[in-house]
Amino acid sequence: MELPVKSATYAMKGKQLLHQNGIKAYVGKRSGEAGCYYYLNVSEKNMDLARKLLMEHNISK
Repeated sequence: MELPVKSATYAMKGKQLLHQNGIKAYVGKRSGEAGCYYYLNVSEKNMDLARKLLMEHNISK
Protein backbone atom coordinates (compact mmCIF):
# COMPACT_ATOMS: atom_id res chain seq x y z
CA MET A 1 0.00 0.00 0.00
CA GLU A 2 1.23 3.49 -0.81
CA LEU A 3 1.71 6.32 1.67
CA PRO A 4 2.46 9.67 -0.05
CA VAL A 5 5.26 11.78 1.43
CA LYS A 6 6.35 15.40 0.99
CA SER A 7 9.51 14.88 -1.09
CA ALA A 8 12.30 12.48 -2.03
CA THR A 9 14.20 13.54 1.10
CA TYR A 10 11.20 12.78 3.31
CA ALA A 11 10.75 9.46 1.53
CA MET A 12 14.28 8.45 2.53
CA LYS A 13 13.82 9.71 6.10
CA GLY A 14 10.51 7.86 6.32
CA LYS A 15 12.03 4.65 5.03
CA GLN A 16 14.77 4.84 7.66
CA LEU A 17 12.24 5.60 10.43
CA LEU A 18 10.05 2.66 9.45
CA HIS A 19 13.02 0.29 9.20
CA GLN A 20 14.10 1.35 12.70
CA ASN A 21 10.65 0.28 13.88
CA GLY A 22 10.75 -3.09 12.14
CA ILE A 23 8.66 -2.14 9.09
CA LYS A 24 9.96 -2.84 5.59
CA ALA A 25 9.32 0.07 3.26
CA TYR A 26 10.23 0.86 -0.33
CA VAL A 27 10.46 4.30 -1.93
CA GLY A 28 8.57 4.90 -5.14
CA LYS A 29 7.79 7.79 -7.48
CA ARG A 30 4.67 8.35 -9.55
CA SER A 31 3.81 10.90 -12.19
CA GLY A 32 0.35 12.22 -12.90
CA GLU A 33 -1.55 15.20 -14.24
CA ALA A 34 -0.79 17.20 -11.09
CA GLY A 35 2.94 16.42 -11.31
CA CYS A 36 5.02 13.75 -9.63
CA TYR A 37 5.07 12.59 -6.04
CA TYR A 38 7.02 10.20 -3.86
CA TYR A 39 5.54 7.52 -1.68
CA LEU A 40 6.49 4.73 0.69
CA ASN A 41 5.19 1.29 -0.10
CA VAL A 42 4.48 -0.81 3.00
CA SER A 43 2.56 -4.01 3.60
CA GLU A 44 -1.10 -3.75 4.47
CA LYS A 45 -0.54 -5.38 7.87
CA ASN A 46 1.86 -2.55 8.85
CA MET A 47 -0.15 0.30 7.32
CA ASP A 48 -1.70 1.69 10.52
CA LEU A 49 1.57 1.77 12.48
CA ALA A 50 3.49 3.18 9.48
CA ARG A 51 0.92 5.95 8.98
CA LYS A 52 1.03 6.81 12.69
CA LEU A 53 4.85 6.97 12.79
CA LEU A 54 5.06 9.10 9.64
CA MET A 55 2.45 11.54 10.92
CA GLU A 56 4.13 11.81 14.35
CA HIS A 57 7.39 12.76 12.63
CA ASN A 58 5.70 15.11 10.12
CA ILE A 59 6.83 13.05 7.12
CA SER A 60 3.57 12.08 5.43
CA LYS A 61 1.45 14.47 3.37
